Amino acid sequence: MSRVQRALAAVERRAGQAPADAPDRSVLERAVLTVTFHPDRPARDGRTAAEALADDGVYRTQFETGVSSGGLDEVLAGARRRWEQAMFDGAYDDASPAERPRYGGLDLLPHPDGACPRFGSTHLRLRPHVLSRATFSWGDSVLLPTAVGTWDRIEPVLAAAAAADAPELAGRRRPGPERLDHYVEAQVHGGLHLSDVEAVVTDPSYRGTAVERHLAAACERYGAALRWHDGYALPLDALDEAFRGPEPVRLARTACERLGGDVLDPALLGRAAVSILADPGTWHDEGAVTALQHLKYLWHHLAAFGYRGDGAPGT
Repeated sequence: MSRVQRALAAVERRAGQAPADAPDRSVLERAVLTVTFHPDRPARDGRTAAEALADDGVYRTQFETGVSSGGLDEVLAGARRRWEQAMFDGAYDDASPAERPRYGGLDLLPHPDGACPRFGSTHLRLRPHVLSRATFSWGDSVLLPTAVGTWDRIEPVLAAAAAADAPELAGRRRPGPERLDHYVEAQVHGGLHLSDVEAVVTDPSYRGTAVERHLAAACERYGAALRWHDGYALPLDALDEAFRGPEPVRLARTACERLGGDVLDPALLGRAAVSILADPGTWHDEGAVTALQHLKYLWHHLAAFGYRGDGAPGT
């Protein structure tokens, strides 16, 4: 049995029988599997995610890149590895970094900006064949979810979504901060290449930038479409310290002062990330890790309140 087969079988065992109150599978008719990321964050090899996709079409794990929009395993003292060991019954215990799962979401609506905007402004919309080698959970894996399943046995996940009154099941978009925390997480097994992708959907703040050039080259080379969603933007004076604390708001002011403008968007946050990595001491006394954590929280402001397709304030 292959590593992927072992992981899928482990999740099927944990899924058990379909709950009697699970929604009908008809709610999956519009579902799309998406993988969300920041295209302009440099990995440990110096390339951004967009550059790497243009070079070889491979979407890599955090264990390869050293970068994560969620919880980085190195920072969390191995928590990601421990969760994967429990979830997949040790299928990845001796796996190389490239063999480990990729993380995304099952977009039930679907949303223009993907299933999990918490993790970035850009997403890969995967082709339907990938569903058969994906596993699913209601909620983020960091929370050790118990409602899990495969595509053929996804009813426990749908039942948990229904119990949480997920608006997507009724054809409505998630409001505000719910966009950060309420979604069906997907774990994609067996690698991820742009040949598995039907579209790369990104933010209009990247038009005319290196990100657009790299993503366009990747799509042309590997047969995916490049698409644009409505975009994220949030005026500096719209940030609320009560949401993620004062530090991200102070970082936002610094970013606007140094990089120009008074409206935050994904491209500006990407430039801030590059500057933090190049000279962390000028951004935060505690260094790059803390500054980047506050930058991640600042992205949460945009993801929750700054999507212009929701009528949020923009440029």
